[in-house]
This record gives sequence, C-alpha cells and structure tokens, in this order.
Amino acid sequence: MLLVSACGGNPWVEDDGSGDGDDGDVPAEIAKDLRAVTYSPANGGKLTVDMDGLVGSGQEVTFLRAAALDVGDYEAYRYQENGLQRSYLALVSQNARKNLQVVGVSDGSQFNRNFGGENYTRLDVYKAPDVSGGGDAGQFSYAGTYAGIFATGNATNPDLPSGLSANSTYRVEGDMVMTANFANSLVEGGVDNRWLLDSKGNAIDFNEDGEIDDADKLPAIAFPEMEITEDGTFLGKVEIGTGSPQAGSEIGNVGGLFGGNGATDVAGAIVINPLGQDSETEIGIFNLPRCGTQGDSPICDNR
Repeated sequence: MLLVSACGGNPWVEDDGSGDGDDGDVPAEIAKDLRAVTYSPANGGKLTVDMDGLVGSGQEVTFLRAAALDVGDYEAYRYQENGLQRSYLALVSQNARKNLQVVGVSDGSQFNRNFGGENYTRLDVYKAPDVSGGGDAGQFSYAGTYAGIFATGNATNPDLPSGLSANSTYRVEGDMVMTANFANSLVEGGVDNRWLLDSKGNAIDFNEDGEIDDADKLPAIAFPEMEITEDGTFLGKVEIGTGSPQAGSEIGNVGGLFGGNGATDVAGAIVINPLGQDSETEIGIFNLPRCGTQGDSPICDNR
C-alpha cells in the first residue's frame, strides 16, 4: 500500500520500503480538504481516502474502481454512500517509470459547497540535470494528457428536488506542455483543448447550441514562470490563456515536483475556477514524461 498525507514527510510509502522518496509538504492551496490517501495499483487498484468534509461514515472510505471513467492513463474511482449524499470522483496516476504519483479527489457539490483536494509525491530518487556542460542539457519540454474533475455536473438522484440532490462531476481532458529551465531554475506551462466529458467519455455540448465544436471547449489555461526549488518542487498561479477575452486573469494555483535522474518526469496538480467568472471548481492533475525519454507524448513530435 502507498500512503499519502497532506501534512508532510513522505506521504506515499510502500510497505516493502522500495518507494522512500521525500517530497516535503504539499501546499495548502493544493491539498485543500485532502488529508490522506492509501492507494495500491495491485489487483485492479484500491483507493482509500481520508478527507475533511462530508465523505462517508468512517474517517477513511474505500472508493470503487470505475474504469469506464478513466481519462487516458489516469485511473478513476468513485464513492457515494447513498443516494441522498455527496458523489465523489478520484483520479490517480502512477507514471510508467514509477517515480511520481498524483491523486485528485472532488465531489460534484451539494448544498452550495464542494469538497476536494490533491496530493503528489515522489516514489523514487530525484536528481536535477547537470547544467555545467552547457549546450541543451538545461532546458527540457514535458508533454502529455491533463485530467481534471469539474464540479458541478448533473443531479445524481432525479427523484429528489434539484435543490436537495447531490451533483455528479464532469471530467476534463486536455493537452499539456511544460518547459523547465534548470540553468535558471524556472518552469512554465499550460493546457489547451480542454474538453468536458460526460459519463460515456463524449465531449459535452457546453454552450448548448446543438453542435460539438471548438466553442464548447473550456478556456486554455497558462502557468506563468515559477521557481524550481532545490528539491525540485514548484508552486505558482494559474491564469486564463490566450484566445479568451479574460486572458491573463488569475483563476487559481498550480503545484508540482520533478522526479527521476535528470528530471525525466514532472507531476502536479491545479485548483482553479475554470471559467473565471462563477463558483465552479476544477481539480486537475498531470503526470508527464520528458520529451525524448521512453514513453514520451506524440505532442513531442512537434519540437
């Protein structure tokens, strides 16, 4: 089993002691309500969540695997104790090199509030690239799929008045690119092609004009330059990206960390107001390989 806690130390610890990387604290802006998560990928996956808020009868509750709701390689899990109570979705990713892991959890809201949070950690050692030789050894691109949980979705119990029913969550899928410069210790990035997905994985007609086209995408988002600390972590702001009338508007926070020998991977999470104009919340995670390494994204072919 792997243990995640928002209160510091090494929140993901494997029973056999093989994953003893240290990631320090996940910032409160990212952890939000999430206190701890126990995750095992074995035998189809098992996820147990400890979160501040109205989740379940016990302090820790076990989510059920929901493979039909996976977003790419991000595994989905669900929990709803009964039809009168909140409906939760979790997305989890352990990367192919098994050096980084990230989780996001959120309900779809009920009674004007929603609960959620995220965590990320290293499962193995991290070593920053050696930039002393100059050349192209100090700046890298990372690319792949972004996965989000969007609250609010549809009412989960149509037999209840709409003001009483818990809401489901939508999922968000997008294309993501990050650039890290280890000579100047800076990282930036963003996400575009951010589609809302229904329970069957189909793009949602968000503007309700009867057609699915680019007008239904959520706005692109950008992460302006952030400092890479000595331990390979970063924390910064999220803005609405170019192409929107609200471009440059600050809508939330992003945090993450690099993993692997030479920073072969990067993982992290965002908490945002996805539209920049109302009370909706989006919890998003990413776990990306470096371009030019094994398993990199087809997006890297555009270099």
